[in-house]
Amino acid sequence: MKTFYWYDYETFGISPKIDRISQFAGIRTDENFNILDEQMFYCKPTNDCLLSPETCLITGISPQLCEQKGMIEHKFIKKIHAQLSTPDTCVIGYNSIRFDDEFTRYALYRNFIDPYTWHWKNGNTRWDILDVVRLCYALKKDTSLKWVYDEQNKVIFKLDQLSLANNIEHTYAHNALADVYATIAIAKIIKKTQPQLFNYAFSLRKKKTIKEKIKLFEPMLHTSRVYSATLSCTRLSVALAYHSYHDRVFVFNLDQDPCILLELNIKTLKTLMFTKNNQSALSKEMKGLQIKELIFNKSPMFVPNVYKLESKIIKQLKIDMSTCLQRLEFIKKNQVIISKVVQDLYRNDQQRQPSSDVDQALYDDFINDNTDKHICNQIQTLSTNELKNFHPKFKDNRLSKLLIHFKARNYPNILTENEKEEWFKTVQERVQTGKNGYTTIDDYLARINIIRKQHPNQEKLWKQLETYSKSFF
Repeated sequence: MKTFYWYDYETFGISPKIDRISQFAGIRTDENFNILDEQMFYCKPTNDCLLSPETCLITGISPQLCEQKGMIEHKFIKKIHAQLSTPDTCVIGYNSIRFDDEFTRYALYRNFIDPYTWHWKNGNTRWDILDVVRLCYALKKDTSLKWVYDEQNKVIFKLDQLSLANNIEHTYAHNALADVYATIAIAKIIKKTQPQLFNYAFSLRKKKTIKEKIKLFEPMLHTSRVYSATLSCTRLSVALAYHSYHDRVFVFNLDQDPCILLELNIKTLKTLMFTKNNQSALSKEMKGLQIKELIFNKSPMFVPNVYKLESKIIKQLKIDMSTCLQRLEFIKKNQVIISKVVQDLYRNDQQRQPSSDVDQALYDDFINDNTDKHICNQIQTLSTNELKNFHPKFKDNRLSKLLIHFKARNYPNILTENEKEEWFKTVQERVQTGKNGYTTIDDYLARINIIRKQHPNQEKLWKQLETYSKSFF
């Protein structure tokens, strides 16, 4: 049976490669949203990096709570992986592709479990309701959800506020289970009020469908977080070229004059691409260059071949159709040279430097060697005693050091004296000097002192966080 698996994390920070997961919740439903199973559990702190006090204030989750109620990270992520990798599952969340899924990948990698196959093997896919909500606002603003706005009249897509606006019970916002229930409820409303849009957006979870719909040099409405909420996060755009891996295209926002692609050199264009509009290194008049990667396996939201849009959508999106179509014609006339320019923009000038921290080396390379893959699978079957005497010969240099870290985080009692010394040195480099982007103890305590003045009623939490910091010495 095909099912949906809705999930959410609470975490001890916002960086998937540095911070750790604190709480997980998952609900399996059938395709009609009938609940089949529900889970919620905590993860023990890994005690190799300091957490974010600000995040603890938001979630109310302390490291002591996770230590008391949680399981070690290895067992925690194995249990989650078993759910996510169940055949014919569509894994869904709210901002999950950019946030929760990345935490999943890094946690799986740290624990020698394949970080990718769960969302493509055995008929599995993944989807993200946040971008579907953005698409609803752009195309069906008045007949889908009820919306909430900030003081500048800019639409807010935060789950807790959107839930309240739509009369969804969400008393415990930033609790993983409450957030999952709220996400399901939002999806139900969209499917009920806009079934055609829901089904179309759902189809975009498949790479094959996206490849069929994407046409180079043809206009499309592209919905993405990179576009301002004041413009409904949606622009009239055009795909200019494929990536060399053919797993994505480069999309150009037609609000921009494409002449810039032919008039400026690659170095200047790159500067524009990575400079915010209001902080241009070139001039006050020069705006940043908006070219975005539309990645096929991230459920991108777009509507192809939109030569005729309803006037109310054009007005809402603030699109100058005449100017945009003139720019499109210029692009079509110069498509060969423009495609080359865009590909040159994204071509790496030099080979990517490997990460100096093995725990952050997920994207350095795939684990391609079959022997290494076999060892990774073998690790999942070993008892603690067997793991103590397990000293495999990896071909991938990352994995030998990662294995020491894996044992230290999950099974510290089996470390040799040399491994204990190496691990202690690694942790101290992180918390004393902030090596590789980790939070230092001085910064951690200073941040606690700042927010305790702002939230004196949370003194119990501040004391818990201070006590936690002492465990690193």
